[in-house]
Amino acid sequence: MNEIVLSKGEISVKIEPYPLSMTVYRNNLPILRRLSNEFDLEYRGRTHSFNPKTIEKDEGWAALKDESLRLSLGVRILEDSLEISWKSEELINSVFDFWVAVNGGGWYGQGQLRFQVFPLDGHFSAMKPFLANNIQVPFWVNRNGCGILADTYELFESYFSEGILIRGLSTKSFTYHVIVGKDVSDVRRKFLRRVGLPERMPDGRIFARPIFSTWAYFKKDIDGEKVLEFAREIKEHDFPCSVVEIDDKWERNYGDFKFDPDKFPDPKGMIGEIHGMGYLVTLWVYPFINCESKNYEYAKSKGYLVLDPEKDEPAKVRWWNGEGGLLDISNPEARNWFNGLLESLKEYGIDGFKFDAGDGLFFPMVVDSGIIKLGRTYGDLTPNKYTDEWLRFIAENQYDLAEARVGFLAQRYGIVAREGDKESKWGLDNGLHAAITQALTLSITGYPYIMPDMIGGNEYRFKCDKELFIRWVEATILMPIVQYSIPPWRFDDETVEISREYTLLHVALADYYVELAEKAMREGELILCPLVLRWPEDENCATIDDEYLIGNLLVAPIVERGKEEREVYLPEGIWKDFWSDEEIKGPSRITAEAPLDKLPLYVEVHDKALLAMLKEAKKKIFQSK
Repeated sequence: MNEIVLSKGEISVKIEPYPLSMTVYRNNLPILRRLSNEFDLEYRGRTHSFNPKTIEKDEGWAALKDESLRLSLGVRILEDSLEISWKSEELINSVFDFWVAVNGGGWYGQGQLRFQVFPLDGHFSAMKPFLANNIQVPFWVNRNGCGILADTYELFESYFSEGILIRGLSTKSFTYHVIVGKDVSDVRRKFLRRVGLPERMPDGRIFARPIFSTWAYFKKDIDGEKVLEFAREIKEHDFPCSVVEIDDKWERNYGDFKFDPDKFPDPKGMIGEIHGMGYLVTLWVYPFINCESKNYEYAKSKGYLVLDPEKDEPAKVRWWNGEGGLLDISNPEARNWFNGLLESLKEYGIDGFKFDAGDGLFFPMVVDSGIIKLGRTYGDLTPNKYTDEWLRFIAENQYDLAEARVGFLAQRYGIVAREGDKESKWGLDNGLHAAITQALTLSITGYPYIMPDMIGGNEYRFKCDKELFIRWVEATILMPIVQYSIPPWRFDDETVEISREYTLLHVALADYYVELAEKAMREGELILCPLVLRWPEDENCATIDDEYLIGNLLVAPIVERGKEEREVYLPEGIWKDFWSDEEIKGPSRITAEAPLDKLPLYVEVHDKALLAMLKEAKKKIFQSK
């Protein structure tokens, strides 16, 4: 069968029907290929190659049909993308495509990885269901101006090596898009037009001053007096703070959503005292109702919990704090009931919530003869749809002072995107360096209101020492929203002073952060920007994973133990060294001195307002440097 050529505007695609392969062109130059495979689908326990005998074709559109498999492939050219649509008359186990960029170019995107490389080319992932575990975005973009967007809530698997393999699972229909643009930045803009820009922006107070959480410092060993002492210490050290966040474990049983009266005998008085210090108060919550909570039987009797895939009873979900039911967030009555519990907590003076979990990973699933059966819900949710419904619930009911650490295609809700828990160590394997590369990835995938994990990490397996803590402060303090838990005064006076100085620098730029946040909402501009997005044609910017931009301020932290200098790459433009006021013409590689108390910073000289803001801040804050 002859090849099929479709064309519309700048986009064209050449399809070889058997063995199936496709090449995508922009202005007649190849940019992406769908490789032919030994087999294209799994069906009735066997693998098969797609062998279409029937072709239907019109301008910019074609359908290829394999009657023996009762399967068709639709290819349609849209304004800025290619729609790929597999359809079957029967449920099939899987159908897949493997795409590679022509001439390489570097891939970015997806979401939180255990080993957070940037770009993705050094990452090797095993084939597994693509489930929201923290923030996972089904979007991969290449520097040569192409992207893969699996904008579907159907189940699929993903695999990354030298290209992107996506495989629809247990489905009769699987549709996704290939986005075509001029470069990586243009593809990102087109991606955002499809998924939506943030409809709102967070409270400006958390852009201005850091949040202090009880979690890393206290873990579950908290009570009313410890929370008050924590707040008093912040006040005594005259340290900037917007919110005191009460984390796990403030209840007696998970799912009670009531203060444990033994640990918190006077929550209203405690919160009132913290308010009197000038701080807001938020509380950690989640969508589970554990079996030992009195609320479990009530929620079960009302049908408020996700049902087991095979039994007419709530699915038993095991999470990190035990076993219980998962709130059916698609059920309007369940949403109202849960929101009522949160509103009751606000009667104590709680100002907002740290929303945890919501991961598709916790949604009930069983596999039977290769077919995946899902937990049953009022709204027929899939795992990743659950994640986005959780975020929709937050946006519609408790947006003020809300943060969450999950997401799939929920960029439009504009909720603070908290990175997942970090270990108290240095590397890309979920340490300090990963806090930067994960922020770069969140920016590319359309989550602008980024909050890196707690400064110094969570101290699960390793203790945070002074050097790591200070370098963590320097690496993340200029990100949009900042969070402490380990207090600087746990170390020594020098740590407190360095931490306070850089925190005050963040405070001095509060108006700048709000301005950038508003642009992110209106125009899709980035607050925190990877260099590759600003200078997509610059090969040097393509692999820089330890520098980032905040507007027109370039931040180049130290991310290795014992280092007191580093190489900094300054792209095209004129840059002013924050410390020396020296002007440097880019592109240029320089060596920056960085003793423990010094964070290399550079400003684009055309931004006169930012230069003036930083000059005034330096004079007031860093008098001794």
